[in-house]
Amino acid sequence: MPPRVASPPASAATPTAPVDRARGPWVKAGVMAWYGLLVLIIAAIFGSMDRQILVLLGEPMRQSLQMSDTSFGLLQGAGITLFAGAAAVPLGWLADRFGRRAILAVCVLIWSMATAACGFAQDFSTLFVAAAGLGLGEAGLAPIVFGLIPDIMPEHRRALANGIYSLAGALGGGLGMAASGALVHNMDAIRPFLPSSLHGFEVWRLAFLAVAMPGPVVALLILLIRMHPGRASVQVRGAGSGGRQSQHEMSRYLRTHRITLVSIFVAIGLASLGLAATGIWLPIIAARSFGATPAQIGEHIGAAFVFGILAGAAVGAVSVRLLHARLREATPMRVLSLGTFGAALAFLPLLHLRSVNELYLICCLQGVSLTAGTVLIPTVMQDITPVAVRSRAIALGSVVIVALSSLSPVLVGVLSDALTSTPQALPAAVTIVGTCSLLLAAALFYAAEKPFVRTVKTLHPEAEL
Repeated sequence: MPPRVASPPASAATPTAPVDRARGPWVKAGVMAWYGLLVLIIAAIFGSMDRQILVLLGEPMRQSLQMSDTSFGLLQGAGITLFAGAAAVPLGWLADRFGRRAILAVCVLIWSMATAACGFAQDFSTLFVAAAGLGLGEAGLAPIVFGLIPDIMPEHRRALANGIYSLAGALGGGLGMAASGALVHNMDAIRPFLPSSLHGFEVWRLAFLAVAMPGPVVALLILLIRMHPGRASVQVRGAGSGGRQSQHEMSRYLRTHRITLVSIFVAIGLASLGLAATGIWLPIIAARSFGATPAQIGEHIGAAFVFGILAGAAVGAVSVRLLHARLREATPMRVLSLGTFGAALAFLPLLHLRSVNELYLICCLQGVSLTAGTVLIPTVMQDITPVAVRSRAIALGSVVIVALSSLSPVLVGVLSDALTSTPQALPAAVTIVGTCSLLLAAALFYAAEKPFVRTVKTLHPEAEL
């Protein structure tokens, strides 16, 4: 895994020092720390499955509800992503103020109910409202989880935990795609065992109901997470001082480090925009251009992403080792820049697709390139945000990220509809949007190297980088 970029602020280290020296209480609680990380990974996987089922079943759902590509793009963009951006800041504030575990559990319940509501949608309007609820619930995932990992893990395990979470979440997304495909394939076989009121439901509707069912269990598991012995009290004190002093600290932090924050969050947003062009539309291309079924798409795209993610993790680890001696603190930005540049190049073969297997290969190549850098993103976000305002700061960044990524499905849909007279209209639209956004992201990550180093050194002067 990548080496630790920085230690937490001195204010966070002070109250935990006696516990770290004694180590006795934390050794006993170590199992619970890894339990907490496992639960966060499970929550991320189920959140990913809820989003993926909407993509995997996009073509049969689009046909059933008679949606155009533009309408489907609006559903994915404005319906999910834009609402996620609007909800991220208040959820981040609530998490810092009232406790990250409780707010995350509520978020899981919201997105599970919204997923079930998608299965009952009768037209585009009701599906749009349900998708908005899905985005609202998932809005808290990144800012809360990235703030919660340092609260449950000892500092010397933070970078390792971040890497495991990112890698497992990405792998879970690929496996979730495959599992969703298998679920759709076998839905008719289990239909007789369902309540009689559901027997007449289309397969895509039953699939939404099925993936929503684990939500309450996941929410309960989140509430059972235990905090690090020294950091639970820190969060309580931080929550109790969430008034004018906390707001002043947040404002001063944003003014001082605005260049770093804007550069990094806009770059991540542009990379997400390009990634969404792949994740949302490649399953549609596989179904429309090559007649692949949802089960086939889920199985093969899931396998392609899993292989790409594993290879990308290895490439990322090697890249960090090779670059760290020369770039030191700037290494994460350079790895992210190279990874997004490679993902941009992987879009170009879409213009010359001859078989669905070539499409799956593109998924694999993009998984390699993007994973090489994305495993560093949680640690990067934690290192550029003070612990007392971490969820709020990451939530503000999430607004920028989702505002940009929400454009992806809409841009691709509009371009595709505008190019209907052109052969391979949808692959061309995906290529244009994905390549341009990822190239811009690569350039911005490269430009962010110096501001990132200044921010890390300012927030963590005691760190040995």
